[in-house]
Amino acid sequence: MIRKVLSRRVSGVSPDGLKGVRALWLSAVVSIGTISVGLSAQEVSDQATPVVARRAAPKIVAPDEVAIAPVEAISTPSGLRMKLLHPGEGLEVPGSNDFVLVRFNAWRRDGTLQSTSGMNGQTAIQSLPRTVAGVAEALKLMVEGEKRRVWIPANLTYLPTRHGPLAKVDEDEPPPGVDLTFDLELVRILKVPATPIDLMHPPSTATITRSGVALQVLAKGSGTIHPTASSRVSMHYSTWTAEGKLFETTVTSGHPGTFVMGNLLPGWREGVESMVVGEKTRLWIPAALAYGAKPASRKLPAGNLVFDVQLLGIE
Repeated sequence: MIRKVLSRRVSGVSPDGLKGVRALWLSAVVSIGTISVGLSAQEVSDQATPVVARRAAPKIVAPDEVAIAPVEAISTPSGLRMKLLHPGEGLEVPGSNDFVLVRFNAWRRDGTLQSTSGMNGQTAIQSLPRTVAGVAEALKLMVEGEKRRVWIPANLTYLPTRHGPLAKVDEDEPPPGVDLTFDLELVRILKVPATPIDLMHPPSTATITRSGVALQVLAKGSGTIHPTASSRVSMHYSTWTAEGKLFETTVTSGHPGTFVMGNLLPGWREGVESMVVGEKTRLWIPAALAYGAKPASRKLPAGNLVFDVQLLGIE
């Protein structure tokens, strides 16, 4: 079970390279692998899937203070203890929906290596909405280049569920159930598109289709042809739940997605059919035309969704 939880990857939506960065369930010891999200060649080469250490012979030695935080460690209301190991640069900290490039080692309080981003200092990419609570809390307080040691109580090592505005424990993937100590380095913040402020309700200027999809043109296009059900389209897009959680985006990677129109979600397809090349439109899609109120897979978002779509090409 631990290996299944700790080794999950997130793939692109197309086999010919990363076409979207999907904000799936990620623990603090899960990377997205060697995907490209605007990283330099060196950063990509540093990528490695975090591994669960062989407990019999850990290769990364735990710090002397792994069991108990020193008196100088700061405390947060949630129960985290943190100690600055190396200051970073700048003032920008990650936003709630951002991705981050990190290095980390995690130990149990007895010094046993629990997980690492790489035995040789490799990096991993984390989606903050899908990172275990204690690690996400610490990363949101850090700037690029900063290193911290973080003592995380067991109740903050859970994975948040996808559905609903409140974080809950995923019953299928239980937390480790033990206190953990992390050495975290925030290498780089990977910004995602800003969350729209009108997620819950479309503005009065939006067009409502007969099926209930709402459309608001954000930028006019230059084309004259609309895609059909058999068209192959390329586009940038970002998807949010009604609660503001980013589900998927191609903007961070810079690689648009390519789809056959007939394979899109009904509400998404209906919105794109009204667009021309170059146009950018926001879509408010009812649950019935998305993944439904209770999706077949817990990895898919429930309820109404909001899409920002920029149509780039039609074949």
